[in-house]
Amino acid sequence: MNNIQGGFFSYKDFRQSLNRPPVNARVWKDDELTGMRQQLKDSEVDIVALAHDDSTEGCKLTPGMAVSMQWLKPGTTLNGHAHSWWHLFIIQSGSGALTLGDADAVNVSPGDVLLVPAWTRHGFVNTSATEPLAMLNMSNMPQMAQLSNAADATV
Repeated sequence: MNNIQGGFFSYKDFRQSLNRPPVNARVWKDDELTGMRQQLKDSEVDIVALAHDDSTEGCKLTPGMAVSMQWLKPGTTLNGHAHSWWHLFIIQSGSGALTLGDADAVNVSPGDVLLVPAWTRHGFVNTSATEPLAMLNMSNMPQMAQLSNAADATV
């Protein structure tokens, strides 16, 4: 028989469970990111999620938000795709092009900030023959996953 019995908590205990300790400041050094990226050198698209601690739960840097570093090898294309979460990309190094829906591709370079709203078809091309296209990638992917899980739980 399946165990489907749920738990019970007083409203007071439930409210106290919502009081989380404040998020502590964290620093990710370039040499550590570079070392982690070297472990992914056989992949055309390298993505390293940044975390508060040594757990995947720590990848939720702020409630509902994920942050990662993403690299595209020279000449690589990340085909256009769309999904339920938004992205905010900050180009760190390299050069490339961002495709957004049916619009013309936009050239991107270090310092550019790119907002991709949810459900917007987007992709990247690294136009450099020698340098990876490095991007800081922020998104609300954890929030959307939570909402999806909540919707699945009610079906």
